[in-house]
Amino acid sequence: MRIGSAPMSRTAVIIPVCNGAATVARTIDSALAQGPDQPSVIVVDDGSFDDTPRILARYGDRIKVLSQRNRGPSIARNAGVAMAPDADYLAFLDSDDVWLPGMLGTMLSALESSPAAVLAYCDVVTVDDEGRTLGIPLIDEDCAHAPTMDDLLTRWWPILTSGAVMCRDAFVRCGGFSEEFSAPGFEDPYMWLRMRETGGFVFVPERLVLYRTIPPLQRMLKYAGGYKIFARLVRQRYGAAGWRLIDETTHAFVAAWGYQGLMALRAGDRRGAREAFSCAMRYRRFDLRTTARWLRTFLPTRAARALSGSFVRQTRTRPELENYFR
Repeated sequence: MRIGSAPMSRTAVIIPVCNGAATVARTIDSALAQGPDQPSVIVVDDGSFDDTPRILARYGDRIKVLSQRNRGPSIARNAGVAMAPDADYLAFLDSDDVWLPGMLGTMLSALESSPAAVLAYCDVVTVDDEGRTLGIPLIDEDCAHAPTMDDLLTRWWPILTSGAVMCRDAFVRCGGFSEEFSAPGFEDPYMWLRMRETGGFVFVPERLVLYRTIPPLQRMLKYAGGYKIFARLVRQRYGAAGWRLIDETTHAFVAAWGYQGLMALRAGDRRGAREAFSCAMRYRRFDLRTTARWLRTFLPTRAARALSGSFVRQTRTRPELENYFR
């Protein structure tokens, strides 16, 4: 069913949260403020032990709340969808992100104007923990368009969960978020691959989401476990075509973190360098070059800096690698 025959209230907004007391109220408020014809807002409390339950209780019957033991965002999102059997459209808003006014209406209109599309997504504004704009673009000129299946099987594509709205029937056909991801990390790019099998995407170039980003090293260390699951699932489902995506993405992570580690060594930050190289090793465990660089961090600072300096001067990060840090 398209928007012409279904009001915004036939859209379910699923917000998974775990210990999000500091941010979840702003997230919920931004969903409830999308228009006079409000969507159904479903919050899945995924095992919070902070003040999150108390904050959710303040909203009364304005939202639906499902509480469960901690099982990760994939299972939480799927559980939220099960609570909205009559929804025609689904949106998944992370508990530390904020929708700007008019976001949902704009995305639903984009889907309405493209009958063959099953998902619409937009650009975002990157912000820090205090809500300050970082000015870091997420989507560059090379990927400022809706991806083909070949695009998605070639490189990581900057579609964020909080910036996407999709048709429920397509979500159901692809089986929802894979519940093999028991923690955050890479469950969304695998979902986009499955969704793209069911139909086309629409890219809305407007920045309609305030996307809170965490420091890159913290993010990549946190998501490394999910990447292993992602790589396995892609290889299993897409065979040789999937190997292209895995090889490109693995190389990008290793190269980018290697560069960060070398820059830290050059600055005399052996601890920071060691963490960066450790992160690279999580993505390619038996990479001899990265292992050698990691061992270098145990040398005296002057010796480690001398060994890394000439390489850093010759190294340039490819522009597309910047997106892997966001």
